[in-house]
Amino acid sequence: MEHDPSSPNRRSQTRRQSDSARRYLDVEATTPALRSTVELAARSVGFAIAQLNVLDDATQYTLVNIGGPPVSTVERSTTLCDDVVRSGKSAVVTRNRVDATVRQRDILDRNGVASYASVPLRGREGLVIGTLCLLDRMSRELTEGQMQELEQYGSVLEEQLDLHRRVGSTSAKLDGDNDLAGALFAGQIVPWFQPIVDLGTGSTVGFEALARWHHPTRGLVSPADFVPFAEASELIIDIDLEVLRLAVKEAEAWHEHRPDLRLSVNLSGRHLAHPDAVTQLQSALAHSSVPAHRISLELTESSAVSDGPLIRRHIDDVHALGFRVLLDDFGSGWSSLERLVTLEPDGVKIDGQLTKFIDTDRGRALVRALSSVAKDLGLVMVIEGIETRAQADIALELGCTLAQGFLWSRPLSAAAVRRSIEAL
Repeated sequence: MEHDPSSPNRRSQTRRQSDSARRYLDVEATTPALRSTVELAARSVGFAIAQLNVLDDATQYTLVNIGGPPVSTVERSTTLCDDVVRSGKSAVVTRNRVDATVRQRDILDRNGVASYASVPLRGREGLVIGTLCLLDRMSRELTEGQMQELEQYGSVLEEQLDLHRRVGSTSAKLDGDNDLAGALFAGQIVPWFQPIVDLGTGSTVGFEALARWHHPTRGLVSPADFVPFAEASELIIDIDLEVLRLAVKEAEAWHEHRPDLRLSVNLSGRHLAHPDAVTQLQSALAHSSVPAHRISLELTESSAVSDGPLIRRHIDDVHALGFRVLLDDFGSGWSSLERLVTLEPDGVKIDGQLTKFIDTDRGRALVRALSSVAKDLGLVMVIEGIETRAQADIALELGCTLAQGFLWSRPLSAAAVRRSIEAL
């Protein structure tokens, strides 16, 4: 399938950098570990002033300031750190250097210093989010060895910032932070599809799009090896939008033969923290003929996402556009009974972990109760993880009408789904 790197629903590099940087602004920046590392970096090269700065699209935030005048925020464009974040490269600027630009000298003069040295700091998404910045009132040059030492301190700061970042953690082991981001923008992240089946008739009523990574050397990477990492970072937003964009293209082809088929896509709760979340979703469908009312957005999130007016407003807005909203993995993690009241979704998906116990008394009781709640509230309910005919029969007996699972099919490539639909 042709990959379109200029897709309008993709966040720009500047936007991605800014979003990533903002994840670090709630860090307890005065912790002894961060302050100690910044101070040691300054001492190692004999600079009087040291700062830990985080830069979003418009502002430089000083989280740690050693030896300098009190400052918390300045306009990003007026700083030398802006250049370091844009280039992603370490820099040394002195007042006496012949290669110093007029702008650089002006900034040094405005801050009352003669020397500036800085190394970039990368965040969890593999993007530069800030700098370890050193300043001195005397003109100082740094050797190659001293710059390498500063970069080592920068690596320590990156680890400390990530430790304090309040978005959870992941045990996923990747080749590097840039690995997944690079795969996304190289078009290696694509949707595979698992059928959603009517338990009463056995017919396919739709497909859920699931992210898969087609690695150029490792082959098809298991979602367990990259989705947890993405969910602990802003990359999950880009992955969800990319999967949606590609999935609706596939749905267009399905509808030539089965216009009734629904498409379900996962939507991380992290989307809901951004004011333009609904606009991003609209952009993903901008060039598609698939109507919004044929699409279900499955809200997924294993880490804490605070409920609030913004989340509810987003859900109201996507409802107004015609989307159906389901709470995914219902009964575990982010989804709870309370959110049936506060968020008013259109349906729920029963977590596959609960399905494993459907042949036990407690498991049956829980599924029966959830099915009854869904019926009373007029909600769609899909039960996941059905692997045997016995489980399917029990689910139908307990009031479930829609299901997914290996009993019918494992996730299929887009080409395989097209062939199966065309053969009907």
